[in-house]
Amino acid sequence: MIESLISYFLTLSVFGKTAVVLNFSLLLIAGFLFRKVVPSGSDGLNIKRARMLRLMNVLLLSIYLFDWMWNYFIYDNGHSEFFKRVSQTGLVLLLGYLFAQFSHSWTIKKYGKDRTIDGKESKTRTYQSEMGYIIILLVTIAVSLLLLINIWQVTSWLQATGVIGGILVILFGTKEAWAHDAVSGLIMLHQGEIAPGVVCRIQSMDILAVVRRMSLTETTFHDVIQKHNIIVANSKLRAVPVEVLNKVDVPYWNDYVEFNIGYETPSEQVEAYAQAVWQKACEIEKQLNAEKTPKLVLVNPGDHAILWRLNFRVESVYRIKQARYALNRAAFDLQTEHGLTLATPLTHQAVK
Repeated sequence: MIESLISYFLTLSVFGKTAVVLNFSLLLIAGFLFRKVVPSGSDGLNIKRARMLRLMNVLLLSIYLFDWMWNYFIYDNGHSEFFKRVSQTGLVLLLGYLFAQFSHSWTIKKYGKDRTIDGKESKTRTYQSEMGYIIILLVTIAVSLLLLINIWQVTSWLQATGVIGGILVILFGTKEAWAHDAVSGLIMLHQGEIAPGVVCRIQSMDILAVVRRMSLTETTFHDVIQKHNIIVANSKLRAVPVEVLNKVDVPYWNDYVEFNIGYETPSEQVEAYAQAVWQKACEIEKQLNAEKTPKLVLVNPGDHAILWRLNFRVESVYRIKQARYALNRAAFDLQTEHGLTLATPLTHQAVK
């Protein structure tokens, strides 16, 4: 059987031999290719692309394997012209897929921007990179279709009423499913307000997260508390108010916490208490810098208590919630020590 396989391989044309060797090579290096050469910025997506490439390799090799079994064990009449065309079709699709992936990686490296996301330096997509990718993708699809037409010798496909016309009709009929998201993605990339590394708050979706990745169809957020990914379609993202909490590449963020303290507590005592709260919170949360003194302001002298606001700076935008939790915990623990209470004082009492 081994001799038969070797004999079959030697009788293949130069094209067939090249296709077999190429598929075996890609099958072995698919993981390395998408992890090191053309990475996507997401480990999960790299694994998905590697699996897709390996699946295409296995399918193409299976065509040659079936051709060998059919011609050398059943009819023994040489290579089938049909299987030859099928293998050529698969190779065109494989090369088109690889070219699209390599070209996308090239456009990101050429026109993308260097940004720090969650402490890691990475190249992110921009309007220019995605537009360049769309142009290259359209050219790749057009060339692939022309090659397929030449392989199968079906020039009728070029007619307006042929298969290509049918494909265009399908694309037009399904534009509601993909066009809105793609256009919205291009608009957001062009505006540049929502970009990888930016912390956003979307109250209607209950999202406080960092933009991890943007594509033409969807945006991936990374929740700052639960550390899970949230995927939102671009058309839905543009339809709701989005609060941008920091600028791109600015690691720190300004925030505040508020306390209700009774009128019987003098301001000097409140200031000493706020300083003690700050020092203890800095011990709990490492992204609070003890040297960056917070600012205490009186916001509102209410009917029942005075509303004090403590403005502070978080050194990492990814620790916003944790910083608030640390300050609230420190404020609760130190209230007795400093002779005050955070409970709203009672100004009315029921008389029995």
